[in-house]
Amino acid sequence: MQSEPMATETTNWFSTDTECTGPSLPTQYTLTASYSIEPDYPPALAVVEAVVDVTEPADGQASLELYEHVDPDALNDIISESSNKRSNVEVRFAIETYLVVVRSTDHILIYEPLDAH
Repeated sequence: MQSEPMATETTNWFSTDTECTGPSLPTQYTLTASYSIEPDYPPALAVVEAVVDVTEPADGQASLELYEHVDPDALNDIISESSNKRSNVEVRFAIETYLVVVRSTDHILIYEPLDAH
């Protein structure tokens, strides 16, 4: 998995007119990191490595239970099968304050809220 050069990019979680139960999510995010997923590498494992790389815990110890945020097996299946069929799919989910976007084009994008800067 390699980090890629970043361009300034912002995104929304989704449309602002959807109703959301639970904690309120920020509406604007800025791109923090971009990674490529190596061929034959499980997307879920690449996501864990990317998020740990971005969050850089102060004590050097990281723990991420991906299944608390998304089903890792389903993520692997969706991204892998979409890549095989050459269809473009994007899976979005939040981990802490970060918006994680996994694309079937073998890219992981990690965004943080604009107000975090």
